[in-house]
Amino acid sequence: MHAMQYHVDLPADYDMNIIRKRVLNNGWKTDGYQDLLFKAYLITEKDKHRSLHNGYCPLYIWKQSEGMTDFVFKGSFDHILRSFGW
Repeated sequence: MHAMQYHVDLPADYDMNIIRKRVLNNGWKTDGYQDLLFKAYLITEKDKHRSLHNGYCPLYIWKQSEGMTDFVFKGSFDHILRSFGW
């Protein structure tokens, strides 16, 4: 089993509803991905529950490394990086 997580720091005044809409509109796109067992779209919001900043932090749990490798190296992860300006 493999875990993959990335963190995106967001500005203090960032509208976190944008992230919620992003998950609603795009979260399904990884459904059925080879070897993906579980995914969670985690957020932190400045000044809520003692959080010091806004952040978006997806977590993926993979049964085998092949599906994770495909996700990272065959374009899906590149789209995510571009959408955040990386």
